[in-house]
Amino acid sequence: MTIKKIEIRNIKGIEEKSFELDILPNRPSLLVAPNGFGKSSFAAAFLSLLQNRLSVHEDNYHKSDADLAPELRIEYEDDAGQLHSLTADGVKNDIHQHFAWFVINNQIKAKGIGRNFGGRNVVSASIAVEPVVLIETIPAQESFGYNYTQQKRNFGTNGKVLPNITGLSNSPNFVKSIGNNFDVLDRIGQVRNNQKISNLIADINRQSGSANQLLIWIQANKLGEFESVEPLKQIAELILSSNLDIADRHIAYLAAIQIECLYSADKPKFKRAQKYANYKIEKIQYSQMLTAFNTSWCAIVPKEKDRKLVVEFPHAKHISNGQRDVITFVALLHRAQNRLRGKNSILIIDEVFDYLDDANLVAAQYYITKMIDLYKEEGKRLYPLILTHLNPHYFKNFVFSKQKIYHLDKREIQSNPAMIKLLRKRNEPSIKGDVSKYLLHYHPDDINRRQEFEALDVKATWGEGQNFDAFVNEECRKYVNSEDDFDPLAVCCAVRKLIEKHAYRQLPTQGDCVTFVATFKTRKKLEFAESVGASIPEYFYLLGVIYNEGMHWREGQDNLSPIAAKLENSTIRSIVCQVQQF
Repeated sequence: MTIKKIEIRNIKGIEEKSFELDILPNRPSLLVAPNGFGKSSFAAAFLSLLQNRLSVHEDNYHKSDADLAPELRIEYEDDAGQLHSLTADGVKNDIHQHFAWFVINNQIKAKGIGRNFGGRNVVSASIAVEPVVLIETIPAQESFGYNYTQQKRNFGTNGKVLPNITGLSNSPNFVKSIGNNFDVLDRIGQVRNNQKISNLIADINRQSGSANQLLIWIQANKLGEFESVEPLKQIAELILSSNLDIADRHIAYLAAIQIECLYSADKPKFKRAQKYANYKIEKIQYSQMLTAFNTSWCAIVPKEKDRKLVVEFPHAKHISNGQRDVITFVALLHRAQNRLRGKNSILIIDEVFDYLDDANLVAAQYYITKMIDLYKEEGKRLYPLILTHLNPHYFKNFVFSKQKIYHLDKREIQSNPAMIKLLRKRNEPSIKGDVSKYLLHYHPDDINRRQEFEALDVKATWGEGQNFDAFVNEECRKYVNSEDDFDPLAVCCAVRKLIEKHAYRQLPTQGDCVTFVATFKTRKKLEFAESVGASIPEYFYLLGVIYNEGMHWREGQDNLSPIAAKLENSTIRSIVCQVQQF
């Protein structure tokens, strides 16, 4: 099932935007857009989802106008290739029927503190980290009430064959899985199944011998009859896959009979006990996670507060930003994992990764990968949507092996088809060296490769370097003069060549000139020029975000939008103007 489109109306900074996507399940999807585009509005739309409607907080009204009706729409394609549209607005939420959702965003808030000095109220500001609510409501305390002696007595004469399953409430796998199988326990209690089990117990009680002798007899003579009770078999499989020290199938069935007896004796009590046991296990998991990631001297542990389980952070001065960010993220990721229990789940991560250091970034991505693996194993679909302002092709901060990148800020701007074709074919053997050396980088000499260009169906006149230079320089002039129809790829190329030309003209010897043109990559060329006495402005290096990104065409992705977004920045345009003046 593929998410094809997400539409948002009248939420925070978004009036109306439609995002054409192709999001596959169980792989990270990076949604890239510059600051100010509306990524937080995208996250706010999902934060506003309730089970029955879309409820936008007053802080997220578009244009602060409560009368502008908000709407979130998701279009997905099912496995048969059929498109479906789901809508959430002020009166309904169709999305809830098909998707669960969870949003992880920045928990840092500005906090104002008022103090009275000499009759004047003075407000000072500080940075506070909002407590992270791990569990919304702590369930009422309850126990399974398992009594091994009583179970043996209830079984009958040969109750000694039963295993002691006192530890069932401490098995995370069992506690979680049994909560999803109450319907199976109900089916065991149906008349036909119950009669089969009663007959089996009666047969066992008619035998004589020690516990070991009886278990051998059960394994040899009764295992097939146990397995014919299908719902009992399902519970036995759960037991075998849980950490209950039970590995033999016939013993797993004897344990399953006890669990069914506990359940049927008092179903509400059993369900309450399962819920509370699951809470205790989750609390332990949260404690272990916080301990593993907390390298500060402050105690950061989950606490029960107002019937919620929360993690509170110390004052910002007592914990580093990196520690705070990664602990918050992992805590929320664990909460997401406990909340997203449906078949299809959307996980929104809003710019959390953009501020982590390398080690914590790897740790955070590791936990997302583990979460994806878990959902795949359970036959579920997880759609992790990671919102970021850092282009992963330039800032190598994301290292997922199967990540897919989407640029939300799509632009109408186009590039000359001949320019795109040149970049696509720049590595063809007949032109590879010359295109890079003479056209995409500065070189004092000209070339003539018209014949080779024509053979490759690349614009033939560009086989002469002077013609190509005239084209990219004209496009750069249009850009500097704020004309609308400039070619962004050509501008990138022109900027690179102008920068390299300025550096080249400062080289003191012919030998330095030869070394310069033979050096690969603009940054290394500039560093060499500086090493022999050239004066290179710092912004020549800064513009690498422009000239490096535009000179390689990557198939299957939006190559133009991220470049166009950067070129629209007024400071970038001003710097390029300075480059042109050299």
